[in-house]
Amino acid sequence: MTEPIERIPPEAGWRIATKGLTGALTATDKALKEAIGQEKYNEFNGQLWYRAGKAVKELVDAFEIPVGDAREIEEALELVVRASMGPEFEFEVVEATRERCVVRTLKCAWYERYKEQGIDWDFCSVGHERWGNGAVESVNPDFTFRLPNTMPRGEPYCEIIIERKR
Repeated sequence: MTEPIERIPPEAGWRIATKGLTGALTATDKALKEAIGQEKYNEFNGQLWYRAGKAVKELVDAFEIPVGDAREIEEALELVVRASMGPEFEFEVVEATRERCVVRTLKCAWYERYKEQGIDWDFCSVGHERWGNGAVESVNPDFTFRLPNTMPRGEPYCEIIIERKR
C-alpha cells in the first residue's frame, strides 16, 4: 500500500515544507518583535542570523563548493538559500566579476510570508545582512557582504553586494 506522503510529488512536498518553515518563523518573528520591541528584536535577530550564516561554511566544505571569488561566493550563497529555504526565490545577477558581484532578489520567501501575514515593518534588513556577513566571513574572509536595498524598506528588490576587501 502507498504511504499517504508518497502521493505528494517531491517538488510539491518541498514547496509545502519550505513555505511552512518560512511561515512559522515569520509568525515567531512577529510575536517576538511585539513582545520585546524593534531594538531588542534587531539585536537578537541579527545575532541569530549571523550564527546561521557562519554555518554556511560547513555546507561549502562538505560539497566542495568553490568560493574563490565574488561570483563563486554569490553562487554558493544562492545554492544554500535555495537548498535550505526553498525554491521560491528569484535572483537576478546585475554584475559579476572576480572582485565584485551584485545580485538582486526579485522574489523572497520571507518577504512573501511577511506580506501574507500583514507585517509591514522592516523585519529583514538586520537579520539578512548579518546572515550574509557571517556566511561570507566564514567562506572567504577576503570578501565583504552588504545589503543596501531591501523590499521591506520600499525598494523594488533586495540588493546584495559581495566584493573584495580593499
